[in-house]
Amino acid sequence: MAFKRVDKDILPPRRWALKGRYGDGKSTFILAMQQPALIVDADGRRHELKGGELYELSEEPADNRSVERIQDLLDRNMPGSGIKTIAIDSITSLIGSSIARAMLDNAADRNRNKNQAWVDKAEKMRLLQDSVTAHGTHVLWVWHLEDAQLNGQTHIRETLPETERERLFRSLNASLRIVREKDRRGILVEWSREGPSGMVIWDEQGHWKGVPERIEAALYGQGGGVRPTPPKAVAMEPSASVTDAAAGAPQADAARGPQDNVLTFYSPTEAVAWAVEQGAFTDTFEAEIAYEQLRGEMKPRNAKEMYIAWIGFVRKQKPQQRRRA
Repeated sequence: MAFKRVDKDILPPRRWALKGRYGDGKSTFILAMQQPALIVDADGRRHELKGGELYELSEEPADNRSVERIQDLLDRNMPGSGIKTIAIDSITSLIGSSIARAMLDNAADRNRNKNQAWVDKAEKMRLLQDSVTAHGTHVLWVWHLEDAQLNGQTHIRETLPETERERLFRSLNASLRIVREKDRRGILVEWSREGPSGMVIWDEQGHWKGVPERIEAALYGQGGGVRPTPPKAVAMEPSASVTDAAAGAPQADAARGPQDNVLTFYSPTEAVAWAVEQGAFTDTFEAEIAYEQLRGEMKPRNAKEMYIAWIGFVRKQKPQQRRRA
């Protein structure tokens, strides 16, 4: 038989998301991944990395910020290249610019069809994911955490919007976060497709040496029968300890709470699915476009405000609109 039997002992590719503050060592983590590594340098910082066996996608900065060019260059050059890891550093610079442009163009009425801007953004995210994961390598998606203010209180903001994070989960098998405790740093496993999560793997040797292998041991060392856990938002507030984060402390703007006697959702994906169930849209893709457009127009301060606005928007759809949808 021409087909090769699957080896059950081979671990799946490292399809990981990595987030952390500026200066935490996100880019340095690329050097600890399996080499040679190809860096899609959307942030323009590849020359700061020393050591390892790094390759660049292109010497032209614009190529590293264009989803279409990334696809073309990967399809052309990846076969036979021997590249083991592809790192996107950072996805914020790739997708964030599309979001900002869509919002500005819609606000200035430069788009005749305002929905099209959100269609383009969603398609770019899908194209990017499919292009990067198509070659069977390890993949590291990098984005940033930064301080922000919400209702007068400091909290941690992720620079990749929640909707885009939800879309990215189909291409991930683990979501990682850099945490610090006094003079040491480590990797918090926020979520894994295999199930185990909440553990911290400390950078004991420096420069993240051996940490990816220890992450794999933590994820796959428990054998079979482990059920997947849902993606879980973990907030490291300035006063929070690593223990609190590993236990899954909720974010300050979490939408779900037992005291809220109103309809709400766990995530944008759940909100979109509910709208389709209500008959307001023909499919999930159409509902996602409407969700993004409403968020751009409303500019909610947190997830709870967005969900309230979304529920009102969906319920105001006229019956004939729902039937036509």
